[in-house]
Amino acid sequence: NVEATLTLLMPLTDPWSKKHKQVTRASSGGVPFNLSNSYAQPLTHRELVELSLARGDQEIVDAWNHHSLGYTPNGGSQDLREEIAKLYGPSITADHVLVFAGAQVALQTAAFALARDCHSIVFTPGYQSSVETPFHAGGEVTPIVRRAENAWQIDPHEVKAAIRSDTRYLLINEPYNPAGTLMSQDVQEQLKDIADRHGIYILSDEVYRFLEHDPNDRLP
Repeated sequence: NVEATLTLLMPLTDPWSKKHKQVTRASSGGVPFNLSNSYAQPLTHRELVELSLARGDQEIVDAWNHHSLGYTPNGGSQDLREEIAKLYGPSITADHVLVFAGAQVALQTAAFALARDCHSIVFTPGYQSSVETPFHAGGEVTPIVRRAENAWQIDPHEVKAAIRSDTRYLLINEPYNPAGTLMSQDVQEQLKDIADRHGIYILSDEVYRFLEHDPNDRLP
């Protein structure tokens, strides 16, 4: 049946958030104020417009007021993909960009496309929706533990040691959740070289890009 088929294709894991809520809920003896939520309270439409105008963003307000409400291409409108491509330099164009309605859908789609019949490497602790995607895709996965004594940095030597003949997928998250650290450009280059030598795809989850305290630390 459908339920059995879905369970077979995507084995479910107990979400971290479930245990987190049980531990932190004030009514259960947890904390009175939970500062660990990863979202902010949303603005109203008026507040968003007023904030934009206060920042001098009249152009974006005009675009908001005059944009079409028709259907857009499934992979994102041309203008949006062009703007995203500009973030990554002249070698990336709109044709290299695919837009999703949410990052979790993008992570899951990438895993099912690239990590179904191979070995993957992920890093823990990490955001569950990122780390679990290769497991859901049905491939074999080796988690590498990031440690406080190493400033939560990825050790390229541990990556090399985890590689197998069928390793094809490496999932990283920089800036790193939950520690907030950022790998050096040297480590980034080492990981790229390792991936090139072994024919490995790198999925780089950059949801916190542009939140660096110093823009000079931003990875290319």
